[in-house]
Amino acid sequence: KNGGKGLYATDSDFPIEQSELLFIGNGLGNKTSSQNEYTSTLASFFGRVNYDFKEKYYLSGTLRRDGSSRFIGDNKWGTFYSISAGWLLKQEAFLKDVSWLENLKLRAGYGAIGNQEIGLYAYSDRISPYFDYPFGNVSNSGYAQTALGNEDLKWETSFQYNAGIDAEIWKGALAFSVDYFYKVTEDMLVKAPNPPSVGYAESAWINSGSVMNTGIELEANYRHNKKDWGYTIGGNLTFLKNEVLKLDAPLFGGLVESGIYATRTEVGQPIGSFYLLEMEGIFQNQTEILLSAFQGNTIKPGDVKFKDQNGDGRIDNLDRIHMGSAIPKIIGGLNLSAYYKNFDLNVFFQGAYGNKIYVQVNQDIEGFYRGFTVTQRYFDERWTGEGSSNTQPRPSWTSKSNNARPSSRFLEDGSYIRLKNLQLGYTIPEKILAMAGVSKTRLYVSGTNLLTLTKFTGLDPEMTVSDNSKNEGDRSAGIDWGTYPSAMTIMFGIDITF
Repeated sequence: KNGGKGLYATDSDFPIEQSELLFIGNGLGNKTSSQNEYTSTLASFFGRVNYDFKEKYYLSGTLRRDGSSRFIGDNKWGTFYSISAGWLLKQEAFLKDVSWLENLKLRAGYGAIGNQEIGLYAYSDRISPYFDYPFGNVSNSGYAQTALGNEDLKWETSFQYNAGIDAEIWKGALAFSVDYFYKVTEDMLVKAPNPPSVGYAESAWINSGSVMNTGIELEANYRHNKKDWGYTIGGNLTFLKNEVLKLDAPLFGGLVESGIYATRTEVGQPIGSFYLLEMEGIFQNQTEILLSAFQGNTIKPGDVKFKDQNGDGRIDNLDRIHMGSAIPKIIGGLNLSAYYKNFDLNVFFQGAYGNKIYVQVNQDIEGFYRGFTVTQRYFDERWTGEGSSNTQPRPSWTSKSNNARPSSRFLEDGSYIRLKNLQLGYTIPEKILAMAGVSKTRLYVSGTNLLTLTKFTGLDPEMTVSDNSKNEGDRSAGIDWGTYPSAMTIMFGIDITF
C-alpha cells in the first residue's frame, strides 16, 4: 500500500523581498491553493509446488490471487497461475555415457499473468475547478469534467505457452538454447477514442480486444580458456511477430498533423501500424498531373505524387495503407569478452531489423512548417526542374498542405547495428604495487555508442518514443519528434583495491 497527501499554495507581489518574510499571506497579489490525496493498494496471495522424480523429471506449479484498488467491485481480484515441466534427457541411460554431451534438457510451460497498469481512479469520472464560465461580460469560476471513468474495468490477462531446449557440449564450452513462445493478451487496457461531442474530457480506459506475440528466441555461448589467454563469445536472436486478433474499433496514435494520426491499430495488423499515403515520386510536368489521380487544384510540377490505392481517381484519406510498424521483426545482440595476460577486452553489439520510424521532425522541417529552414538532404535533393529529382519536392511555402501530408515520404527503415559498449583494460602486476600497499590496480578506457550502421537518416535509430502524455503507448512508438539521441561517450578510469 502506498499513498500521499499534497498541499500547494502560491502568493506574489511581496512588499519586502527578504527570505525571512516570504510567507504565504504576506503578499499583495492573487493567492491560490490546492491539495490532493491518493492511495494505491495491491494485495497478493500465492503458493508454489515443485516435484522432482529421479532427478530426471520436473514439475512446477504456481497459483496466485491478486487484488488491486485500481479496479472496483467484483473486478478487484484476479486469479493467475502457471505450470511447467522439464525432462533432463542427459540422465537417461541412452545418453548418460555420451562424453561430449554435458547437458540436455527439454522444457515446456503454460501460464497466465495479470496487468493493472492504469492510472489511479480510472474507474471514476473526474472534475476540476480550474475553469471559467462567461455570464454576460463577467467570468465566473466553475467546474468541468476532465476525465471519463469506467466502472467495468478489470485485469488485463496474458496467456503464454512456451517450449524450449537447453544443451551444453564439450564440457560446457558450448551452450545453447532454443525457445518458442506464443502469448495472447486479452482484455487489453487501452484508452478509448473520444467522439468530438465529448469535448475537453480525457478519454476513458477500457478493456478491449486481444493481441498475439509469437516467435523464437535463440541463444548461444562459447568459451575457450588457456593459462594466459582466453575468450567468451555469445549472442542472441529473437524472431518476433505481433498481431492484433480482436479489437472493438480501430485505435489511432501519433497525431502528426491536425486531425491525422500516423498509426492505425486494427485486427490483422501489428500494434501501432503506420497508416499513410504512399509517395510515388514527384510530378515532373503538367501532363503527368493531368494523367494522374486528382490531388487538388493547386498541384504544380515539382509537387509530391501519391498512389491512388483504391482507384477512384482522387487522393484522399481512403488511399492510406498499412506500411509496417515500430516493432522489429528481429532483435539481436553479440558480446565478446577476451583476455591476454594482464589485458582484457569487452565488446557488445546490439541491433534490430524490420522496424519502421516515422520522422515527424522531417515532416515539420522539410514540409516548410518551420519557415525556409530545411535539412541538408532536402536542399541537395530538391526538385528544381523536370528530371532534377524524384525524391524531394520543389521549395514552396504554399504547397505544404500537399507535399507535407503524412506519407511514406517521411517513413524510414529503422534497422540498425550498433557498437553499444567497448572497454579495454590493463591490470598492473601485483609485484609492482606491493610496496605501495595496493593489492590491485586496473586502468581502462571505455566507450558507448561508438559506431552505428543504419540506413536511417535521423539522429538515433534506437529511439522508441511514445506519446505517453496521451496514454497511447505502443500506438505512437517509432515516431521521431526530434528526440535527443543517445550520446557517444568515451571514458578513462582506474580501479584501485587496497
